[in-house]
Amino acid sequence: MKALFSIVLGLSLAACQSMATDDRSSVWFRIPPGSELVLNRALTIPAQRAHIMLQHGTAARAASEFEVACRFEVRDLGPRTIQPDTFLITGYGSQREWENYPHTRRYYKTFRLNSKHQSGIMPMVCEYYDWPLFGRPVTQAQIEEALGDYFSFRFPE
Repeated sequence: MKALFSIVLGLSLAACQSMATDDRSSVWFRIPPGSELVLNRALTIPAQRAHIMLQHGTAARAASEFEVACRFEVRDLGPRTIQPDTFLITGYGSQREWENYPHTRRYYKTFRLNSKHQSGIMPMVCEYYDWPLFGRPVTQAQIEEALGDYFSFRFPE
């Protein structure tokens, strides 16, 4: 009985271990509290739009839905230029949802951002669509590739 108790206790403690990792290519990468998203160069929101898409390091009005792209959004319609700034990441989450059941799922990560200098900044969403059996959560490495040199992440030491 004592051996069984030891095994159950050991398994229970192992289940409490975090899957978090420093590997940005892993779906288990976690953004530490106090992290920032740095806009390195100005982004222009076109007229009659409230967002700009970033994919493969390029800013455009639209992007391929089947590759990771990030939508940087503001509250009001443009034209508007977002100046280089540092945004505090106040929260983030990774989700998936059915887009066209049972054929297509949307995989996305949302970043809530706060700027001390610019108002009306909405959460940034990085997403792509895929078949349910092939799709995986969006990784930090995919997000960084989509953002290119427009944005960089700064993580606390």
